Amino acid sequence: MFKKEISRAICGLLVTSWCLLAVVPCLAGDVTGTVSLGTRGIARDAVIYLEGDKKASPMVKAVIDQRQKTFIPHVSVVTVGTIIQFPNNDTVFHNVFAYFDAKKFDLGMYPRGATKTVSFDKKGVVALLCNVHSEMSAYIMIVDTPYYAVADKDGKFTVKNVPPGDYTLRAWHESGAIYTQQLKVAAGDTKLSIAVSRK
Repeated sequence: MFKKEISRAICGLLVTSWCLLAVVPCLAGDVTGTVSLGTRGIARDAVIYLEGDKKASPMVKAVIDQRQKTFIPHVSVVTVGTIIQFPNNDTVFHNVFAYFDAKKFDLGMYPRGATKTVSFDKKGVVALLCNVHSEMSAYIMIVDTPYYAVADKDGKFTVKNVPPGDYTLRAWHESGAIYTQQLKVAAGDTKLSIAVSRK
C-alpha cells in the first residue's frame, strides 16, 4: 500500500513537472517595434538586442559573402565565440580587414572561390572594409545574448521568444546613433517605438 502511494506521488510530480515545462515556453513572447533616427526617418539595419541573465552560445554557422563588390549582409549580428566565414564569390580579388575595439584583423588578398574565417570572442562592433574596393563596407555586432534582431528597410524589428523578466534593451545604428533603456518584459508580446540618436 505504501509503495503504491509513493508511486502515485512520483507520477503526480512527473506530470506536474511536464505541465510546467509545457507552459513556461508559452509565457515567452515577441518584442516588436520600429526604430527611427528621430526626425531623420527610419533606422534601416539598426541592431536591437536585450541583455539579461541568459547568455548565448556561439552560432553553428555564420557567413558574410562578397558578391559584386558588396558585403552580404551589410549588417550582421553574431554571438560571442562565433566563427564567421568570409567567402569570396566575386570575380575579383578582395582584401577584407576590420577595425574597432571588438576585433581587428586583416585577411590579406584572396581570389574567387577562396574562404577565410575569423573567430569573434569579444562583445562590440566591428567595421569591415576592403583595401581593394573603398566602396565596400559592412558591420558586425557581437552580442552575448540570444535575444536580438536587425531592423528591416522600414525600420521594423522582431526579437522572438523573449521570456518575461528584466532586460537592458540596446539599439545601435551604423550612423553612430544608439539607444539604451531598462525594459521589463511581461508574458506575451511587447511593442516598442525606439528613436536612436548620437551622443
